[in-house]
Amino acid sequence: MEDIIESFAERLGIEPNAARQCISITCRYFIQNSEPIKASGLLSMLPTSLTNLFSADEKNKIKTNLESIPPEEVIEKISNECFNGDKQKGKKVYEEAINLIKSKIW
Repeated sequence: MEDIIESFAERLGIEPNAARQCISITCRYFIQNSEPIKASGLLSMLPTSLTNLFSADEKNKIKTNLESIPPEEVIEKISNECFNGDKQKGKKVYEEAINLIKSKIW
């Protein structure tokens, strides 16, 4: 996982800690916005370093409840927590993180 984070950070010109946090936020959103049956499958397909971000209670909740979190909310969170409110950077990193997650499951 560390090599993925390093590559992601380097490609986007961000610090590895910010990359790790952005991937974590985006992964959480991606799974929470999936239908429970798909979310369960996604949890099994992703590397354990990503699925370990979720507690057992969160995993059970994800497997039974569909949440509808708009991408804008996730971009806002990334922007505020990782880039001092820079929404352009937050959006770019979010889009790249979604592509990374999709590449790991398809």
